[in-house]
Amino acid sequence: MSLYWLLVSLLLLLLLWSKRQLILLGSSLAGPWALPGLGNAQMIGKLKPEYIFLVFTELRERFGATYRLWLGPQLWVFLHSAEETREALNDATLRKAATFQQLGPLIGNGLLISHGRDWAVQRRLLTPCFQPQLLRSFAPAVNQHANRLLDKLQLTNGMGIEVTDHLFACLLDAIVDTSMGYQLQALQQLPHSPIVAAFHRSGQLLFKRMINPLLASDWVFERTRLWRELSVELQLIHQQMEHIIQQRHLQLKKDQQHKEEDEEEEEQPTKPHILLDAMLLAGWNHQQIRDQVNTFVFAGVDTTTAAMGFVLYALGKHPTVQEKLHAELKDFCAEEDWDALSGLVYLDAVLKEVLRLYTIVPSTGRQTTRETTIGGRRYCAGITIWINMYGLAHDADYFPAPYEFRPERWLHQEMPATPYSYIPYSGGPHVCIGRKYSLLLMKLLTVRIVQRFRLELVEPHAKLVLEAQMVLRSRDGIHIKFIPR
Repeated sequence: MSLYWLLVSLLLLLLLWSKRQLILLGSSLAGPWALPGLGNAQMIGKLKPEYIFLVFTELRERFGATYRLWLGPQLWVFLHSAEETREALNDATLRKAATFQQLGPLIGNGLLISHGRDWAVQRRLLTPCFQPQLLRSFAPAVNQHANRLLDKLQLTNGMGIEVTDHLFACLLDAIVDTSMGYQLQALQQLPHSPIVAAFHRSGQLLFKRMINPLLASDWVFERTRLWRELSVELQLIHQQMEHIIQQRHLQLKKDQQHKEEDEEEEEQPTKPHILLDAMLLAGWNHQQIRDQVNTFVFAGVDTTTAAMGFVLYALGKHPTVQEKLHAELKDFCAEEDWDALSGLVYLDAVLKEVLRLYTIVPSTGRQTTRETTIGGRRYCAGITIWINMYGLAHDADYFPAPYEFRPERWLHQEMPATPYSYIPYSGGPHVCIGRKYSLLLMKLLTVRIVQRFRLELVEPHAKLVLEAQMVLRSRDGIHIKFIPR
């Protein structure tokens, strides 16, 4: 018996010795009290979605510096300063946090979670699909989808509606049309659009897994009710995307045949391809293409929808801001000149302030793969480093009165924002590839909506309760009255 306990003690000592760098680093950082063996896993697992990002921000303010959490044997480190954030986002030795790999059932090895050579190849091929020249060519198509949304809103006759599904369906239609050449018509199917419901529910189920340490193992997760429900939603999404890919593939083949048959056609300069065409012409297989398609729909539509919801909320909440914006937009024609959107100074300030105050992606994570130094502190391999973008955007050292909605802070700035204190689309080499397109969509929809409607909140004095799922949301939705001007 004594020999058994001796062997157990030796094994524990060897384990502790192998983790000594991790333990020493964790011991050197401030953080909440942790239970032996469990760490802070019990605290994190019990948090409701509306409290998670708030707790992380509260801990940031309490410790006033980089702090740590233990999830069992895993060490999570939450960076504090903009300078540390800059170093982490530009550190080539870091990769996406292991937690994000749990999105694999939906987006596979897409650009959002791939790394190394796979990421570099994907990024190099897809970057030309977001050139300004190509984005400008999307204007007629996007305006058509905006017109359909406006017509839907007109039918409400000034009655209050929860607007999230309308925005999601409109943006889904626009992004699928302009990046894949397919008319999905999700907006016309509301309020019973299967694809909209499938994306919403998939995001909720994946997030439930991501915040539950007990479901980190694929073996465990795939034996749960959550997995069975997720599989049903994923089947619908994958079937729809496979259909879109196949249809576009057939269309490209026909176009190529017509081009070859026309022997008298003059050589035309190469034009940038839309997203799906670029992948098909590069010879990617359907699995690779589907991963990217799902990535752009899941990440692009979800984030832009959340942002647009908060734009409409902020304008309804602050009538003075809304009227000042309307004065700027009154004689502007978005249908004729997309380039002129960049000259709308107050619109730009409003959108920047919305993206700061309602930080759409509150945090992002990186995993150390080998020893590295960030902010003068040495990190060994195996540590999850979290960047609290919500905390940075609400730090009074960077933004005075950080919880007030003040678009004017972006006008005539005496001092520009501290680098990496405002990163709504992340930063460094992995900065969001579709950020310019997302902003263009937001600008266009905001212009068209404000020109046609006066926005009022259904319950002007109700408290806005935020929750962090995949993106920041209003727990109770965004309820708006669209009153024709």
